[in-house]
Amino acid sequence: MNTSSHIESALTLRDRFKTATRGAILEAAASSFASDGATGVRMEDIAARAGISVGTLYNYFQDRSSLVGALLELRMRAMLDGLDAQHDADAPFRQRLGRFVQALADHFEANRSLLSVLLEDASSHGHDGRATSRGRSVLREVLTRAERLLADGVHRGVLREGDPTVYAALLVGMVRGMVWSALARKTGLADAAPEIVAVFLNGAGRR
Repeated sequence: MNTSSHIESALTLRDRFKTATRGAILEAAASSFASDGATGVRMEDIAARAGISVGTLYNYFQDRSSLVGALLELRMRAMLDGLDAQHDADAPFRQRLGRFVQALADHFEANRSLLSVLLEDASSHGHDGRATSRGRSVLREVLTRAERLLADGVHRGVLREGDPTVYAALLVGMVRGMVWSALARKTGLADAAPEIVAVFLNGAGRR
């Protein structure tokens, strides 16, 4: 018997089990938050729905904030994959910009309760380092896509000559600002995207 192959097979099986367990936890968390409201869900509730012990749950996620952060990251990546899948370089630039901003606004609106949990936990216990790191990683991916889009806008002459990196930071910053404002004021984001696009392209000054 090949000992090396046996060890490799065991490691692969263990990794697959860990991946499946993590997926089951995230699925249980999503179901719990959807049915019971994010702020009222306890780690014990999620563990019970996933069919595991609370101790096992804490082996994967150190607290509720890290679990919510991982779930948000998973959903954000799905949203970005959707943007990539529907990429159409031949569409008018303003339409593509509108789709990009609308996708971000829709994502945050759909996950409003999860974001509220992060704000609540951060104010009570401080920021979770791993969740913050994951958030920065996802933000970099958003900025990369925004920069690519805005560089094309400069190339097409729709945007004035400038640094696409700066433009991307400004655009994404506007979206994030609207999100946190909406959370603080408990208002919706349904109509935010067209306003963001209009201000970004035309400015806020009176014409």
